[in-house]
Parts: sequence; structure tokens; C-alpha cells
Amino acid sequence: MAEKDIRILIVDDEESIRDGCRQILTREGYRVEDTGDALCGLDMALTDSYTVILLDIRMPKMSGLDILKKLKRENAISASVIIVTGFGTIQLAVEAMRYGAVDVLTKPFASDELKGAVENALGEKGASPTEDNFSSLIGNSDYMRDLKETIRRIAKTDSTVLITGESGTGKELVALTLHELSKRRDKPFVPVDCSSLVESLMESELFGHVKGAYSGASERREGRFQIADKGTLFLDEISNISSAVQIKLLRVIQEQEVPRVGSSKPEKVDVRLIAATNRDLREEMKSGRFREDLFYRISVVPIHIMPLRDHKGDILSIAEYYLQIFREKHKSSIRCFSEEARKSLISYSWPGNVRELRNTIERLCVLSDSEVVNLSDILYYGQNKGAKAPVVDSFSGKITLVDVEKEHIEKALRHFNYQISKTAKFLGIDRKTLRMKIRNYGIEIEK
Repeated sequence: MAEKDIRILIVDDEESIRDGCRQILTREGYRVEDTGDALCGLDMALTDSYTVILLDIRMPKMSGLDILKKLKRENAISASVIIVTGFGTIQLAVEAMRYGAVDVLTKPFASDELKGAVENALGEKGASPTEDNFSSLIGNSDYMRDLKETIRRIAKTDSTVLITGESGTGKELVALTLHELSKRRDKPFVPVDCSSLVESLMESELFGHVKGAYSGASERREGRFQIADKGTLFLDEISNISSAVQIKLLRVIQEQEVPRVGSSKPEKVDVRLIAATNRDLREEMKSGRFREDLFYRISVVPIHIMPLRDHKGDILSIAEYYLQIFREKHKSSIRCFSEEARKSLISYSWPGNVRELRNTIERLCVLSDSEVVNLSDILYYGQNKGAKAPVVDSFSGKITLVDVEKEHIEKALRHFNYQISKTAKFLGIDRKTLRMKIRNYGIEIEK
């Protein structure tokens, strides 16, 4: 049986061929996706998330040979490509081999031929797929390549790291990647959201306490430092730590000793510390909210993550990545983005960064019924003057933001069977606002 994480893409305009191949390969344990649209197939393949691609030579809109040339140009993908061809196109298939195809299947072919071709294409990949430690950091821009190289170098050390960047840029993903590439990878990675800790219990949460240390401490408890011993502790939004705890944290970093609440004897720990914040800590120091000595202790190696609007070349790669995840999760029919939708995604400034893009793609997979995402399917929440996206169809000029929002609300209402509370929660607005929009847009509610 094949490994579950081996993904195969079938691009063929003949539905019977796609269905037959999908059934055979699914029974073998492969994860199979398919499309009959050549342009959609190209977009799906360019995400570089497939191990093998079955590619038909003759298709409307774009030939398989042209797709292959684009895929293999400058090593755009790592997948092995198997050409599927009908009688009379062998010469084309031979040419495709010169462009990097690894095998040719001539229609009609038996199931054993298909399985054999896939097994040969997999080679050693099928037995033990290589883990990509950067699989969660999507993008191939110069910025992303530099970021990955920086992470790779820093991961080899035990230096304390401070990750800065706006909300939603992926600071925890960077911290986790640092851990997974380090010598501590087999030990715990313990993330702590400092903004969610109750100030009165913050010290106990971080350092632990002994039984009877305070009212309600009915038993001895390990803190996050003890849990992360020999591993990595990630303090997210460290600027939210109180001044009193900042003093003790400074000592922990200096001495590698944890002052458990209620105990006079500190405990030795071996923790690699990574901190993160979306605030300017230098401004926090000027205002007296953050200690200067602690700042210099945690920022031995700084990493700044750029907002998504400053590396737009990665937007479509990230969108395609999440499209695959949520298409599968929600059994969505979406396969690719239209050209207008792609331009819109790139043009939008993404104030919520990768987190907002992720949520936008998930909404599409929940609400859209078509195979191709069009401009009217996309709705950007929290828009302001500094974060506008093109929502007018450049060809017809008929689509307005009002049209898009109304259609999006109608789809959400239908999806949740016109339940106001569930729809409002999904849309990220309160029920009063939703009812007002329903009234203003003249949306009819089915009883």
C-alpha cells in the first residue's frame, strides 16, 4: 500500500480516463486529485505539492506539451510527469520526454500499466518520502528563500531568538520550524500565548508552583519552562508579560533556573527560548512597559517577518496551498482561480496577512459551488481605505462591492440554512449587523 501523503494529480479532459485512473490509484492508497481543465491543471501543478502528475497531451485551451514546458521551466516543480497519449500522438510524446516527462502511457492502458508507471515514477520517493522542514513556510520569492536560509543557519544554534512582525505573518510557524531543524527536535516544543495568560496567574503558568503556594493551589504543578525542559519554549506576544514577571524571566534566561512559586529553591532547566511580538519593543521600552535589559537578552538573534503586502510574489502560492487543504477538508468543487481572481488576490493589501488569506480561502471552499473561483466569489473582510481590492470586473464593469457582499451573505445564509447566529459567526459580524445588511440588501429569508 502506498504512503498516504503521496499526492497524484490527473489532468485529462476525458472524464472516463480521469475516473478510471482515480479509482485505480485511490485503491492503491494514493491521494488523488483531478481536473478536466488544462488551465486549472497548470495552476494546481504549479503549487508543487504533487509527487506524480498524469498529463494528457491533447486538451482544449492548452496542450499537455505546453503545460509540461511551463512546469519544467527553471525547475518550477519537483513532481514526476507521466504523459498520457492517444493513438497517433507518439511523436508528440517522444518530444515530451525530451522536456522532462519520465514515462508515456498510450490509451487505452491496463490498470497494471498505470500502477507500474506510477511506481516507476515514484522510485525511492514512494518508499520513504523526504520530509520538507519548510513545508509550512510557503513561497519561492527572494525574500522567502532568504528567510528559509536564515532559519536554517539559526536553527543549528541554541541562541535566543526574537521574531517580530505584524499579526498573522506566521511567527509561530517560524518558531516551530526553528525547533524542527534544531538538535532539540525530538524534545517538546511548548508555545505560550502571553496575551491570553491571566496576569495574577502568569508567574505560576510560566514557572509552576508547589502545593499550597496560594489559595486554590491544591497540588504541585509544572510550569511551561519545566514542560519545555530539553526542548524549545515559544513565548508569543512577550510584550504582554507584566513588569514583575519580566524581572524573573530575565533571571531565568541568565541563570537557566526557574523560581517555582512557593518554593525557595530554584530548579535547573535547559530550554531554548524563542520570543515573538507584533509590537515595537523599542517603543515599549521608551514608555517603560518593557525592560531594556530583558529586550537585549531575548533579541540575541532577531528575525523580522515582512507583511504579506511586501512580498506579493508569494500570495498565489500561499492561496493555492490553502486551497488544496480546504478543498479536501470541505469536499469543495473548487479547482483553481480565474485570471481576474488571481489579480485581485495579488492586488489586495492583506492587513491580516497570511492568517487573513487562509481564512478567505477557507470561506471560498465552504461557500463556492463552481470549479473556478471568479472575482465575484471573493469577499475581503475588514476593508479600509488602506486595504482596498479590485472588485470591479474589468471587462463588464458591472460588479460592485455591494453586489459581492450581498451574494456572499446570501451564500452563507443558504449554507447555514438561514440560521442567523451561525451565519453571523461565520461571517465575523454580530447578529444585529447581519440583520441590518439583510434588510438593506433586500435579501429574502426562507422560512
